[in-house]
Amino acid sequence: AQGAGQESLRKIITTLAVKNEEIQNFIYSLKQMIQNVEANSTRAQEDLEAEFQSLYSLLDELKEDMVMKIKQERASRTYELQAQLAACSKALESSEELLEAANQALGAANHHDFSQ
Repeated sequence: AQGAGQESLRKIITTLAVKNEEIQNFIYSLKQMIQNVEANSTRAQEDLEAEFQSLYSLLDELKEDMVMKIKQERASRTYELQAQLAACSKALESSEELLEAANQALGAANHHDFSQ
């Protein structure tokens, strides 16, 4: 009877040992999966950051270009308008001189008429 008991005990021990090994292997697999998840997410995050960094750089370049264009546009518009302003001021000056000369001429003519 004792031999049979030992035999079933041995079977239980064998079964438990096999189960233990299976559990250990599964634990090892789970740990590997955890490491993979961490590594993958770290890489994904680094890739994302690199991508955004290059987008920021690109946007920065675009911004500088656009700011430059705005400044150039401003400078050339201002230059044009200043030139027009200068031309108009000259024209006004000439016109005022003419007006003054005409008024003097009229005054002289009136005076001449009056004295006659």
